[in-house]
Amino acid sequence: MKHSHPNYLKNLLQWGVLAAIVGTIAWRKINEQPVDVEAYCPFGGLEALSTYLHSNSLACSMSMLQIMMGITLAVGVILFSRLFCGYLCPLGTVSEWLGKLGKKMHCNIEVRTGSIVDRLLRVVKYVLLFVIFYYTIDASELFCKRFDPYYALATGFKGEIIPWLSAIMVTVLFLGSLFVKMFWCRYICPLGALSNIFKFTPFFVLMMLGAWGLSKLGIEGGWVWVLGVMCAGGYLLEALKMRSCFLPVLTIDRDTERCNSCGLCEKRCPHNIPIHDFTKVRHIDCTMCGNCISACNTGALQVNGRKSLRWAPALLAVLLFASALYLGNKWELPTIDEKWGEYEQKENLQTFKMEGLQSIKCFGSSKALSAKMQSVAGVHGVKTFVRSHAVEILYDPEITNERKLQEVLFTPTIRKYATPDETVPVLERLVLGVEGLRDRTDMTHFGLVFFDVEGIYGFTSQFDCPVHVELFVDPAKGFTEKQIRELVEVEEYIFPNAKAETKPIPMNFDLVTCTRQGTVTRDEFINLMFEDIKKLKGRFVENLEKCADESQFPRARYEVPMSGIEKMPVRMGFPYFKSFLSTCEGILAVDFVLRDYVPTLQLTYATPLWDDQKIWNEIFKAEKWTLRMADGTFKESDPRISFLIEGKTVEE
Repeated sequence: MKHSHPNYLKNLLQWGVLAAIVGTIAWRKINEQPVDVEAYCPFGGLEALSTYLHSNSLACSMSMLQIMMGITLAVGVILFSRLFCGYLCPLGTVSEWLGKLGKKMHCNIEVRTGSIVDRLLRVVKYVLLFVIFYYTIDASELFCKRFDPYYALATGFKGEIIPWLSAIMVTVLFLGSLFVKMFWCRYICPLGALSNIFKFTPFFVLMMLGAWGLSKLGIEGGWVWVLGVMCAGGYLLEALKMRSCFLPVLTIDRDTERCNSCGLCEKRCPHNIPIHDFTKVRHIDCTMCGNCISACNTGALQVNGRKSLRWAPALLAVLLFASALYLGNKWELPTIDEKWGEYEQKENLQTFKMEGLQSIKCFGSSKALSAKMQSVAGVHGVKTFVRSHAVEILYDPEITNERKLQEVLFTPTIRKYATPDETVPVLERLVLGVEGLRDRTDMTHFGLVFFDVEGIYGFTSQFDCPVHVELFVDPAKGFTEKQIRELVEVEEYIFPNAKAETKPIPMNFDLVTCTRQGTVTRDEFINLMFEDIKKLKGRFVENLEKCADESQFPRARYEVPMSGIEKMPVRMGFPYFKSFLSTCEGILAVDFVLRDYVPTLQLTYATPLWDDQKIWNEIFKAEKWTLRMADGTFKESDPRISFLIEGKTVEE
């Protein structure tokens, strides 16, 4: 007689997945590297795929890797059952372990599988599935991460979450699973709901055909109806039928002659499936985890009735995961794929592809690039690829060419490091030709190489092949071409962050030419550098309209010395300050002027609404900023810039 034994491979995979997640997060935190907790999320991948099919755009932070995880999960469920749930899902593992703990603590509440309470509770995960996919498709943003307990725990309750809702879901995960076996998986998990819809394969295929048909008919919002019918139908099929029909091809088979009806298999089953009711276990909750096989002491339970297939489900789970990794890293879908104008009527359109654009890093930056390219004559479309930082531009060669497109992608830059004092009356101009400068991010990284070099005061750049860079240096330092080359062609730059820790930034620039081309005076240099600061000015249209009558709302200017605006961290925080200013009624405009070579912020305000003390206390020393977001909403934020020198109103 065979004795019960542990389910070794399942336990190994579950422990291995949790150890890999915790170890990766800890390692990246220690080494100050970003942690992508969504990197292997199949549910996020399926959400991203839905947005791509609906609008040809990927939800931000999603890539082909997550999509392939989702696709292989769907294929695995349809063909082999819910292997991900049984072997790899960290929430499933935690839920199962909590159920065992609850049993040992004698606090388990039995909700019998198939009972009225069990069937009614199953509707919750389908409601969540509808809500998550509705908002994800509508906004091209992953809605689930706002309250996903895994995302909240892995990020330490940071990132794009709703804190109170995330806390509720974490509580439901832990307490629900402690008192009711597999509470999260059976009743709450939206991925469980979607997996069960995959198990009802003919129904799922019918829904997909319906969605395709409605899109071909051009019915606006048809996907909402399909989503609603799919979630409602999935719940009804699960609650009423509780089992799949034709698939999966792998099942736990029960040999009725060898079975002695001891009930050990049902006790070991995480979902308490009534295995004695089946000869082929096609129950909707079955994950092929193999606990029942390990528990059976007569050998009556086997995968497809064959002992040789005992470990096939676990090995298939690993194989599916590995194939998703391979295919996800081999292929890439565009983050956005947009076309405009009468491109269908144009003949001989060509495609220009450029890689290494570090500024292409998410859905938002991709949309910003698309908006920019739509104003360029001869351009009819843009595809972006976030993972490879690449862009494909569809253009008319009769109107524009690749060089002009490269120029549009490039961002001319003015960067000042320091103000030369009276001992440096003139500065030498070193003109460099540099390869590898493609976009704004490249220029930011390039500027770092001269950041702390004594005697280098600033540079300007203009598009050319190679890029034309003018470097302004102290002639007394006698910089040589060799010294400049060593700076430009450094392989990486070690940049200290706010915690005084270091973070390497890879560089890939080549110095092609380096020539000396005369000098500029100290005053000429300061005024040239100030042109870049002046670009930060802004007018607040809504506030100007409210205070349009100058007889009722006289104006004045408040000035604050702001030499720090030349530093990159302050420059990066200034757009947030401008957004805050736009929410302050009576603040009409912001500008910069030079006062004794010092950049000075100039605030135009309506005098009936503000005075010097109020401006200083409520704007420049505000403890919180109210920011106006791009979608018209408002958000509270901590100040991004500190102001140390109090300003004053100046006379016209």
